[in-house]
Amino acid sequence: MNIKYLFSALALLSGSTFATSIAVTPAPYVITKSELSSPIILEGSQEHNYLKVSLTGTKQDTDKRTPINLALVIDRSTSMSGDRIEKAREAAILAINMLKDDDIISIIAYDNDAHVVIPATKANNKQKLIKTINDKITPQGWTALFAGVSKGIKEVNKFHKKDQVNRIILLSDGQANVGPSSTKELADLGIVAAKQSIAVTTIGLGASYNEDLMTALASYSDGNHAFVEKSADLEAAFVREFKDVMSVVAQEVTVTIRLQDGVKPVRLLGREGDIKGNNVTVKMNQLYSNQEKYVLLEVIPPKGKENEKKPLADVVISYDNLQTSKKDNLENRIDIAYSKSEQAVKQAVQEEIVVDSAIQKANLENEKAIKLLDEGKKDEANRIIQQNASTLNALSDSVSSPSAKAKASGGAVENKKLYEDLDSKSEAVSRKSMKESTYKTQKQQSKN
Repeated sequence: MNIKYLFSALALLSGSTFATSIAVTPAPYVITKSELSSPIILEGSQEHNYLKVSLTGTKQDTDKRTPINLALVIDRSTSMSGDRIEKAREAAILAINMLKDDDIISIIAYDNDAHVVIPATKANNKQKLIKTINDKITPQGWTALFAGVSKGIKEVNKFHKKDQVNRIILLSDGQANVGPSSTKELADLGIVAAKQSIAVTTIGLGASYNEDLMTALASYSDGNHAFVEKSADLEAAFVREFKDVMSVVAQEVTVTIRLQDGVKPVRLLGREGDIKGNNVTVKMNQLYSNQEKYVLLEVIPPKGKENEKKPLADVVISYDNLQTSKKDNLENRIDIAYSKSEQAVKQAVQEEIVVDSAIQKANLENEKAIKLLDEGKKDEANRIIQQNASTLNALSDSVSSPSAKAKASGGAVENKKLYEDLDSKSEAVSRKSMKESTYKTQKQQSKN
């Protein structure tokens, strides 16, 4: 690996160098890793370092998956007329058919108000449920989105249990124009759902919905978000979502990082959390099978001497294990070592964490590009995205690890698509694509 080029490429994004240390703890259903970007730094230096705590659910038997308690909240305002409402019905029917008889389903349709079309019930009479969907989900009225989600929460709570997946899937193609409609009000509703361990996934259809509002609602409940440009692709979006819903292995996840004295926390990259002194806490609603979620913390370590090794952080991870119905608690200690040898430092670099850091920093730049787009500065926005694509592509060429190379290449391809869309599609569509991309990258949401 050309390490000199690797660091110079990353400097375009952050101006920082990287370092790592690793502790791996296998759990029965969740594999956790706590790593630094290098276990060794130069004697007397205080280069920025990146502490990554990753959690990956192990593969599970789909026949023994966790029970599901699902509310579908469907926009049936007049803007959904024609092909959109037809595809929405088909997606709802698809959801019904993917559920087991003991799963719980409720369906809320909203227009000028929210209406419980199917109260929370077991999905054991699918033909009756499907007939109700076809009969009752017809376009009319405006868009009482807040009321729809509120009733969805109430229906899920009728059969709410900690050892099942409690989920809302919201579909909308327009602006919330009846009742509370600000981004903050919908974010607050997401917080209400999260406190009850309910994740809200939002699916925006077409070019007229409010992506800031929809991503805020999803973010504060730790749900997914998807932008579906064409109604013909709605079914595929539901299939992707159900892959997640049916693969949840853990809930109520808390990652606590306790930094040692002399270690300075700089910022979290990606997921939001609380930094209070030297204690950092990040919460996640759910973990999925075979999908990595992580916390990435930028830190400045203390200085040290040749051959010295110091404790840097203690990591505590807790989660509700849905396979055992117990709470698992895991602890890792992360150390950092010092050397006079630049070669020893370079050889210890963990390329995948380097790439994760670069991708999250590029994502922050793309959020700036969205603001520039809102200010009418399309060319400036496009230059940022192109620079991200170029830097990540160069990073892919520099690393030798196959997994790191694949991540960097994927990030470059994603950014290339964003700037091509900005040139070829309307700004409304391009902005939604950018918002979806930044959200998925921040939350490490599956893009397949």
